[in-house]
Amino acid sequence: MLGRVKGYFDFQPMTSPKELPPFVKGPQTPERHVDESFQYETEETLSAKIKAEIVILCQERGLPDEGNKELIKSHMEGSAKPVPDGPITPTLCSVEPVVSVQREPINTSYLNSLFMDANYHGEISYDELIIGRKLGSGGFKDCYAGTYHGENVAIGELRVQNFAEMDIVGMKHEVNVLKQLRHENIVRFVGVCVNIKHLCIVTELCENGNLYDYMRKVRKPSFRRLILYMHDIALACSYLHTRRPGIIHRDMKSLNVLITSDDRVKVNDFGFSRIRPRANASLHTQCGTTNWQAPELWTPNPSYTEKVDVYACGLVFWEILSWAELGYPYQSMRKSELFEA
Repeated sequence: MLGRVKGYFDFQPMTSPKELPPFVKGPQTPERHVDESFQYETEETLSAKIKAEIVILCQERGLPDEGNKELIKSHMEGSAKPVPDGPITPTLCSVEPVVSVQREPINTSYLNSLFMDANYHGEISYDELIIGRKLGSGGFKDCYAGTYHGENVAIGELRVQNFAEMDIVGMKHEVNVLKQLRHENIVRFVGVCVNIKHLCIVTELCENGNLYDYMRKVRKPSFRRLILYMHDIALACSYLHTRRPGIIHRDMKSLNVLITSDDRVKVNDFGFSRIRPRANASLHTQCGTTNWQAPELWTPNPSYTEKVDVYACGLVFWEILSWAELGYPYQSMRKSELFEA
């Protein structure tokens, strides 16, 4: 199995003690080569870049740019900001009661037209779902634990009171990616529920929640267990990149890595993912979470490949090995400081 990920995480052999440079004390720093031609993104130019890419993002999602600009702008700005005091994420310990909300009716024929080309295992009736505790909220949907025909599942339900066409198209994109994936380290897609009051993505339930929270409430396991976590993530990453057509996740982070009841790791949340039309194709859209972004995404005109996922995986591995003792990547840095580092 390790052969599948060969080449993705090859580490250079450590330098022998005699080859190590002398330790530099005080404010001095060793000389380093700086590529003056490489243009880093600043906070101001990033804001301008976000505005310029709105039309591109609309075209990618099949939306008219008029009427969606402000919604997309706020969505992109929110995803690009580094986490201020630690990501605000749902935990399985903080169980909230399921509150009934007044729902706006959704045009069922419109939804069916969006999802009619999807080759699902069969549309799920909302009456077949038993909704349990609320796991949390994120993006445009709320997530609940529940059961479907006796199987424990996670139910991501669109918040229809804040319904927008972009949300539906984004949800369809995530479903279309999930239904193609079959791997033990990728969250398994169960089905989708579409009716006049509910729009839900149903996936397998990972009972121990996301890795970010898990590391902060569970004692650090053995080194062997840490290696297994990283191995699972590497296998998922290798599967996404080597399948045809390949998929770039583009938002790999500990918040999007889930832990099952038997202590295995599964990658989740494909809302930002892109299917590569060609094996050597580069992408150019800003996305992801700044603290886990690769440096090539910090330029005014980014051009990147699946290696941005590899870089993000390296930061997740750093989190795993430190087991949150050092926080999350670049925790003490503001966005402008991070871009200039």
